[in-house]
Amino acid sequence: MYTEPIRKHLVLPLEKFANEVFSQKYNPFYYHGALPNVFIWSLFISGLVLFAYYQPTLATAYESVSLITYELPYGNAFRSMHRYAADGMMIFVLLHMFRVWFTDRFREYRILPWLTGVIIISLMLIIGLTGYMLIWDQEAKTLTEATFSLMSRLPLIGDWLVSLLLVDGKLQDNTLTKIMFLHFAIPVLLMFLLFLHYMRITRPVTTPPLALIVLLFGGVVLVSGLAPVGLGQPPAVGMPTTPVNLQLDLLYAWPQWLLFGAGWSPVWVWVVTLAVPVLLVALPYVQKKGLRSHFAQVTKDNCTGCSLCYHDCPYEAIEMVDRNDGSRFKRLATVDPGRCANCGLCVGACAFKAIEIPRRESPDVLEEIQKTFAAANALSA
Repeated sequence: MYTEPIRKHLVLPLEKFANEVFSQKYNPFYYHGALPNVFIWSLFISGLVLFAYYQPTLATAYESVSLITYELPYGNAFRSMHRYAADGMMIFVLLHMFRVWFTDRFREYRILPWLTGVIIISLMLIIGLTGYMLIWDQEAKTLTEATFSLMSRLPLIGDWLVSLLLVDGKLQDNTLTKIMFLHFAIPVLLMFLLFLHYMRITRPVTTPPLALIVLLFGGVVLVSGLAPVGLGQPPAVGMPTTPVNLQLDLLYAWPQWLLFGAGWSPVWVWVVTLAVPVLLVALPYVQKKGLRSHFAQVTKDNCTGCSLCYHDCPYEAIEMVDRNDGSRFKRLATVDPGRCANCGLCVGACAFKAIEIPRRESPDVLEEIQKTFAAANALSA
């Protein structure tokens, strides 16, 4: 596995250092999949407050954001929390993705969490981008125009996508309404994808310890107080503006930065933008599988249909089916290779030596255990 050097020389040392700083119980690396959920709730709560005062029309959007920022009590605090929680969630989701990759937990029976994770990150980019558009100051307006310009360069469906949001190629009041709809509707889809993301993970950790929740939430509040988000100039009326010195959040608007900041052509921007998720989806199939075909296998002649392996399997990889081979036993255990995690719990549950994992058969495992105990006893003596 070509990620092994990274795991050995970077990931594991960082985990060891975090154990010393936070203790093993509160090590953030052990809750990397749960930490983004803390930001989800911050985004939902602060977003509802902003939604209560936001008016999605070209004439009133900027004024409503100005009201939230400068006049509503604690309004800018909620707006700042919304911004920094969005950045924090994306950062921790990316860290989660890279750690899953480095630790080789994205293939075989974990492929569904990986694929849904790629979709979740892609949708998060759209959510964050639409959120910046809704501010509707001059910079947000320029970003919106730049984004629509980039969308129109997308082959085959670019013009059609733009026509869904613009009216006769122009920004209208319902353009902001549609953008706001996307900003609210996609998170609903995100919750369903999170359900699929967790579905194939045994006992998923979805909530970190209270101490880490307080630490993260306190960090968002602290940053919001020290560096509250501002509001730019009112949007200019008239022709689209040239995106000069456009300040872009690279977590959500890196394609626009490639186009207007780095000077890439629209073709290459779309090649890179589309290539990233495609490569991530293909990664589990391209990278060499270390456990190919090493799933649990049932010896029919030994299986009594007791179903102990079926009940003990945490990955729902074993099913009990009716036998029709003339055996005196009525049920037979069968293994779904796509769900098998090679954990060996079924082998330990079976009292009849009817199920084995070819790469690690029971006698070999028992011999290894006996040698380990013997070595430990020799050291203690």
